[in-house]
Amino acid sequence: MSLSHLTAKSSNMKKCSVNTRKFLGSLRPQTFRFHKLGNQQHANASTRCGRKSSVTLHDEFFRYTSGRWIFNEHLRLSERFLEFDVSALQDVISAASGRLKSDLKTFVKLSEGGFNRVFEATFSDGKCVIARLPYPSTVPEHYTVASEAATLDYLRLHGIRTPVVYGWCSTKANPVGTEYIIMEKLEGTPLGDKWFLMTPKEQHKVMKQIIEWEKQLMSLQFPASGSLYYTRDLSSESRIQLADPNDRAFCIGPTAHYSWWHDKRDLLNIDRGPWLSSIDIFRAAGERELAWTKAYAKPRLPYDRLYREIYHFKHVSPDSHITDLTNYLQMARCLGYADNSTMNRPVMRHPDFQPNNILVSETNDIIGLIDWQHCSIFPLGIVAGIPTHFQNYGDPESEMLKQPELTLPPNYDSLPSPEQASLLEIRRKRLVHFLYAAFTKRLNKDHYDAIFDQSVILRQRLFKYAGTPWEGDSISLRAELIRSIQNWSIIAQTTGAEQIQSACSVAPVGYSEETIQETLNLDARQKEADIAIQEMRNILEVDVLGWVPNDDYDAVKGMAHDMKTRMLEAAETPEDVIGVRDHFPFDDFDEVA
Repeated sequence: MSLSHLTAKSSNMKKCSVNTRKFLGSLRPQTFRFHKLGNQQHANASTRCGRKSSVTLHDEFFRYTSGRWIFNEHLRLSERFLEFDVSALQDVISAASGRLKSDLKTFVKLSEGGFNRVFEATFSDGKCVIARLPYPSTVPEHYTVASEAATLDYLRLHGIRTPVVYGWCSTKANPVGTEYIIMEKLEGTPLGDKWFLMTPKEQHKVMKQIIEWEKQLMSLQFPASGSLYYTRDLSSESRIQLADPNDRAFCIGPTAHYSWWHDKRDLLNIDRGPWLSSIDIFRAAGERELAWTKAYAKPRLPYDRLYREIYHFKHVSPDSHITDLTNYLQMARCLGYADNSTMNRPVMRHPDFQPNNILVSETNDIIGLIDWQHCSIFPLGIVAGIPTHFQNYGDPESEMLKQPELTLPPNYDSLPSPEQASLLEIRRKRLVHFLYAAFTKRLNKDHYDAIFDQSVILRQRLFKYAGTPWEGDSISLRAELIRSIQNWSIIAQTTGAEQIQSACSVAPVGYSEETIQETLNLDARQKEADIAIQEMRNILEVDVLGWVPNDDYDAVKGMAHDMKTRMLEAAETPEDVIGVRDHFPFDDFDEVA
């Protein structure tokens, strides 16, 4: 009996309100989270006031205190420990704000996320200023801060409300001792504060505005893909100038997205952009992971601990993944879109488009967008999609784009509170998914067409899995390669130039029938494990890193212990016992073994 089946068998476990088994059935790619730098949902970095701290309590400024992790907490805390000169930061904030340091009334730690620590300085005249300091583990150095500062300024010049940048430094060689960006504190309330309490009418109003903002953002014209910078911050050989004379201060440079830099990828001599065509991006992603896997990957247990039983708790060699990346690169030349295709047009999307980064007024008018760190520009055919927080894939009614029924059942008032909450959440998810698609079709047709284009979806899945860091999973990429081969005619019809179309009329690689069946069977088992671990997280109400609010830590640790105990009691074979005892997904473990 597999560990995923033990999850369902162990008694007295709270059931999920949504059947997670449906989610992986969708062709639409899901967002991949890097294990070491997961982004927690904490207090909004630009709007809420934090707990006041005396400037003498500097240790609290340096340490992460906004939550706990129920496993490998020492690693997460180490990644987020940042020591800096507090007085020097206050000097910088005062100078950037045009105020005297003696007028600084309060200086508080406001929030902490997966990549930054945020402070708020309030002056005697009421002026509030935000300082964002990236953790030492946040990559890439220089490019992250330099690109965010330029992106915020560029967007404001083009009528998209973002915080005003007062000052920034993209090197640690300064009196503060770390990189920083000083910016305006935008007024407004995070949409996340009221999102789950809104009426359907209020959600309708907000979703229409969201699509209008996205349309404005995606209408911006860029000559290449990569990330946005001030021209003065990049060497001439690593930048492409923006064409509009009004934008001559800006350029496109290497992508600032962390997937191209983290875990020693910053040491690799690889192509990070800027790119002029989509085919170059498809190729570069595969070359990046191939170079990293050859240089640093070693036989290991899968990071995802529910996968380990599938491989009989043995180490997995990276050799087959290297072969599959090589096969992907043979395919990559066939994945690019035609130069004049809408799918090839570089577009900017918000890097974390979710309710906590959308600020609204009391009347639910969108005031501005925050948290543009790691923002990149990529072809529409690579980045198209409904944002994770607004999609409801896995629900057949949502996948058919059926307009949801808003009327609650007649017996709603007599139902237990959990059932009422479940019905409201199902309605909310269906409505938001439907409204996103409906308004996008009406207001941003090119994006709508890309979202539901099967050739785009197939390419996106290949791009995602070829670009996923190898952590002991040698099946997922090969399974996507096989599915692409099985649907090759869809890809071939939309390949770029005529000479490439001719060369790509037949899939450039293939697999034996035995390999196909073995791979798809293993992939199905891994997907079962994905569903099982998500159900376990839902029970404990933790994210992929095991983060919980401070006040919930002891209770959730106790729940995890009870879960493990019940699963051990339900174990029927020695392998079941090993899986639960030694590889329980909420125990501390060696992340690289």
